[in-house]
Amino acid sequence: MKRLITIAIIVSFAVFFVYGCSKKHETGNTVKLKSDGKFVVLIFDSTTCPYCKKLHRDLNNNPELKKLKEKMAIFTIHVDENGTYILPTKKGSLKLDSESLARMYGFRGSTPYIVFCNSNFKPIVTIPGYLKPETLVKVFKYVLTRAYQTMSINEYLSTP
Repeated sequence: MKRLITIAIIVSFAVFFVYGCSKKHETGNTVKLKSDGKFVVLIFDSTTCPYCKKLHRDLNNNPELKKLKEKMAIFTIHVDENGTYILPTKKGSLKLDSESLARMYGFRGSTPYIVFCNSNFKPIVTIPGYLKPETLVKVFKYVLTRAYQTMSINEYLSTP
């Protein structure tokens, strides 16, 4: 009986973690995505994800990240809300819901999911999951210094 209760608790936690960050909320927001000539950061998150909240705290409280994020156009896409996004294209614009935009950038369900793009919204590097502030600073610098043109993100992160 004790084993059955333990299994039930484990299954309950597993269900929470799998479905807890995917609950859909209704919103009527339409956001026009624009780069203004800057690099773009798309943060796909969930309003119930603890690591997403930690990421946003880091972005707002870490002095180095605060300074770096001013050099980029940053957009947060809540995958658990039904928002609408207008993405610029060469032939005009594309209107997408949160789920379609996330799928277009390779999102597979785990949050946070960060996509660093050039000013035309072409992905440069994708970060699945939470990164500590010091590592995230390096990723920002990888993009801002255009190091992606000569080396992989793994090579860049392994340099001192």
